[in-house]
Order: sequence, then C-alpha cells, then structure tokens
Amino acid sequence: MAETGKEGPPLTPATQDQTRIAEITREKQPPSARTAAPLLEQNGRTTELGEPASQGKPRLASAEGVAEAAPKDATAALPTGSALKSRTARIWALAVTLVTLITGVISVFPVLFKDESNTQSLKISMKPFRPDAVSHFALPVGAPIDSFPGGGPLCTPGQEAWLSEYGVRFQRDYILDLRNSAGGGSSLAVGNIRGVPDATSPVDAAYIVECDKSGDGGVVAEPGRLLLDSGEGAFFDKTAFGPAGSGQPNTPLAYNLRPGETGQVVLSLTAKSDFKGQVVTSVSVGDQTSDLKVPLTGVNEVAVPGVVSPRTILVTVEDGLLKCNVIPNPTAQVSSCDVHDIFRSSRPVDPAK
Repeated sequence: MAETGKEGPPLTPATQDQTRIAEITREKQPPSARTAAPLLEQNGRTTELGEPASQGKPRLASAEGVAEAAPKDATAALPTGSALKSRTARIWALAVTLVTLITGVISVFPVLFKDESNTQSLKISMKPFRPDAVSHFALPVGAPIDSFPGGGPLCTPGQEAWLSEYGVRFQRDYILDLRNSAGGGSSLAVGNIRGVPDATSPVDAAYIVECDKSGDGGVVAEPGRLLLDSGEGAFFDKTAFGPAGSGQPNTPLAYNLRPGETGQVVLSLTAKSDFKGQVVTSVSVGDQTSDLKVPLTGVNEVAVPGVVSPRTILVTVEDGLLKCNVIPNPTAQVSSCDVHDIFRSSRPVDPAK
C-alpha cells in the first residue's frame, strides 16, 4: 500500500520518485546554488524543506517571486541625467537667492547706519601757497635799502638774495582746505580760526617785503587774513578783490559745510611779535562743539616774525625798486607811504596810528 503523510493526501509512487530525485540533486549542489534553486511543491508539501505548502498540482516556484526576494541592483538607486540636471538647477537657484539676499543687506546697511555729521567729520589741512613763486621777508628798520640791487619788472634772484641777507624769510600765505566727510546729517559750522602760540617774543621793528618772481599773482581763492597773536579770529579780506572789494566790510572767516561739501581759502598769516605755534579752528554740529588743531603739510610749525602794521604796510619789489604800499582798511590813517621814510626812521612809522 502506498504511504500516507500526517497531513495532506497520500503521495503516489510517481510523485515519490520525483521528490527523491529532487532531494538527491539538491544534496549534490553547493550551498550557494541551493538558495537559488527552484522550489518543488507537491500536494501541500515543499520537497526541499519538507514544510507544508498549499495543496494543488506539483509546480515550480515562480521566477518573479525569487527575483523579488533577491537584493535590488545598487545601480538602480543612482539618479538619471535629467534628475542630476534638475538637482544642479535647484542648487544654483538657491545660491543665487542667497547672494541676492546678502547683497541687499549690504546695500541697505549704509543707509540704516550711515555716518552722521559730528565734530570729527571735519577734514582740514593747511599747506604753503606758491612758496616758489612768491617769497616774503621781515626786513628790519635800518636795513641798507640804498644798496638794494636793481632789476626788471619782477623780483630777481639777486634781489631775493639781498632780502635773505638782511631780512628774515617766512611763509606768509597758506591754502586752507576744509571738507565735511560725513555721509549724512547736519551741516558743520566752522569758524573762529585763530593762532595759538607756543611762544612769542618782542622783536625789533620790521616791515613785510614781498618778492614776486612769477608775475601771476592774484586772487585764486577766497582771501583771508589772520593776525596770529591778536586773539582774534581770521577774516575775509575784501581788499584783496581790488576795486570790487573797495568799501566792503571784512567778515569773519566761517563756513557751513553740508555732508560732502568742501571749502578752500588762501590765508595770509602775520604777527606783531615773533610767533611760533599752531592754527586752531572751532567746529560745531548740533550741541557739540570742539576745537581742532589744523594739521600742516610741508612745514612742522607756523613760524612768523613780528612786523609793524602787518594789516596796513606791504613793501613790494616792482621795476627793480622797493615800493611802499598802504593796504586799505578801517584802521589805516594814511593812503600812501615812502620806503625811505619807514626804513630810515629811528622810530618805525605805523600808519595805523
């Protein structure tokens, strides 16, 4: 009789032979081959493992089932060319957005936090004006003016050498540059430009002599004058404009500079006693006021010899001769002067008195 199992219908002799052949074949295969071998199911039994299977006719396990159980190929996870392009485009779009955002923040920052005007916004400097074209000397009373060499219409090197021998050369004229460096805010009020001496001392009487070697003199900027040891501030000298300035009152030298604005003035420095020191200016904005020392370019300090009547008397070299000139001003008591009178006199002549 045929054998019957504990579970399922009895196996026929033909089926038993097939099952035995399959078992022998599986035993002869290597382990790696066994896992991929098809499974034979018969009447609810799995011939390979001996476990129950669904009842039915003998069949091989489907290849699709085995393929689903196998690991997927790793290359299937790699993105395609279009996916890479899409991902690269998204990265570039993000980078452009970040750059635009950062640029916008940088552009707005100066607007929100711009440099408002303050007393430190004033940039000011002073340097010699035409030092090679025009020279000035303090020539003392008693100088031997009869030995002054002749020459042409302008001051010659020989005449300048004579002035250097008997007089004291000094830098009288300076260019004063001012600028409000702020990016916004209120105007800067600049004024009360004055001399602050490190030392002063009395001197023998002398007069200013101007030696113009170029002949291109004239007003090239707003003219200002400062008597360093007077305690007064600098003022605009209207007489320097010639006939256009005749009769016009002098006014204090002052500027109101809006952010970014500049100013420039030629400032003539004189003193009644020997002066060594600095030029100082006051600057105000709102309720802030400060005094700033004016930096010098080309010289270490302001050094001006004292002279008589610095606002009134100016001796020039014209047509080979020394010529005395009276500078019109409210304190002048005379309208003309003679060079021999002022240098030969035992007592200096002061037309301002």
